[in-house]
Amino acid sequence: MKKYADIVRKDHPDLPNPVYPHMLRRTRRTYLYRDGVAIETIAVAMGHSSIQTTKDHYAFPSLEQKRKAMEIGNPVISSGNEVPEWPDDEDEFARLCGLR
Repeated sequence: MKKYADIVRKDHPDLPNPVYPHMLRRTRRTYLYRDGVAIETIAVAMGHSSIQTTKDHYAFPSLEQKRKAMEIGNPVISSGNEVPEWPDDEDEFARLCGLR
């Protein structure tokens, strides 16, 4: 495996060192999760007797998944029609806060 990783590293210098079989297994399964494959399916494919093992070691959401989850929780943000709660007037804002 080291031999082939060294060959690939010439074109992909960001390839980690060392490369080992479990790294490939983990990376593939993590990307399956990020691509929307059900965690139960991944657990079965990996031979885990508990889905919790799969969740603990392979279910790491991408930044894009996190962003989408946040948008689901706030339809105003996801629609782009967010309305500011406070006026864009410093004097009015100070008055509302009891500073003037």
